Amino acid sequence: MTTELADNVRKYRRRAGMSQEELAHSAGVSSGTVRKVEQGGTVRMETLHTLARALRVTTATLLAPDAPQPVGRGEDPNRVNLIQLRAALTPPVGLADTDGEGAQEEPNLRRFRRPVHDGAVLYHSDSYTSVASQLPALLRDANTAVAHFDHGEEHHQALLARAEAMQLAGRYLTQVRQYDLAYCRPVPRDHRRPPHR
Repeated sequence: MTTELADNVRKYRRRAGMSQEELAHSAGVSSGTVRKVEQGGTVRMETLHTLARALRVTTATLLAPDAPQPVGRGEDPNRVNLIQLRAALTPPVGLADTDGEGAQEEPNLRRFRRPVHDGAVLYHSDSYTSVASQLPALLRDANTAVAHFDHGEEHHQALLARAEAMQLAGRYLTQVRQYDLAYCRPVPRDHRRPPHR
């Protein structure tokens, strides 16, 4: 098989937020088959048809040299997660923050750190779709905690938790090749406040 096929299968799998194991399960083939395709090995055309259906692209797309980036709602199941993640990382500047207006409850930092840890575990087990679906809420909660605790040890802990959530988002976005968003520097909501001494 061609290098283009291997690259295309890998690219569309990552775009879909799937690990090799998740693609294999969805296509009804072994994980070894997916690895073989992505390493440039030879597989039957029927297997390629099955993989293409699982990735929601055509077989011709997988075989095409320099395949275009997938576009459109139907072709990229992870698109909604990426849109929500973009909104969480780069909120509109200068508009009133409506997320925290109704929040009366004090953020629980210990309870917040657990989902960040769980997200890292999911990332390292290649469950990218699960990570992507959790990241927008994690980032919003982190920003809320930093804004709520404006000084002292709790502020320091909130900043650490937000940094961990941002690192997880950066690793995920790099993995799915969303480099523009992975390398953006979001403006923290507390950017106008001088550092606490």
